[in-house]
Amino acid sequence: MPKDFDLLNDDEVLFVRSGRVLMPNATFKVSEFLDALAQVVLEQEEEWSEEQEGWFNDRGQRCEVLRFSTQGWQRGRVRLRLEFCPLEERPKLLQESLPRRENAGQREDQYRRQTREDVYRREGYSNAPRDPYDPRRSREEIYPEILPDDY
Repeated sequence: MPKDFDLLNDDEVLFVRSGRVLMPNATFKVSEFLDALAQVVLEQEEEWSEEQEGWFNDRGQRCEVLRFSTQGWQRGRVRLRLEFCPLEERPKLLQESLPRRENAGQREDQYRRQTREDVYRREGYSNAPRDPYDPRRSREEIYPEILPDDY
């Protein structure tokens, strides 16, 4: 089953054109957003303790949760993180979409061997022009005016 959401790393960067909350800039790191969220929570609380930091750090805040998938309460930790859901799959690197090196030579040879005559012949033209640089042509065909008749 493919993952619909990916947790974002603290150093990953978001660009949010419109509908931003807490962030004045359109581009910001995940950690900057979580810090801004912690600051808002801090301003709302009368007393801020070290325990409350757990919501925003890697360790998390101690808690118990009653989940649908388990029977009864389960002890653990909870922490605030951002998730990202991609709209479509794209190649991860440009190099992945390029042909591999060993195939590139084969493709070049395929196109190099193909002449205009081959294309016209394949398309059904009978009076196809001959490529003057075609290595299959004789010297007489290439240089009729230069070479003597008894060459």
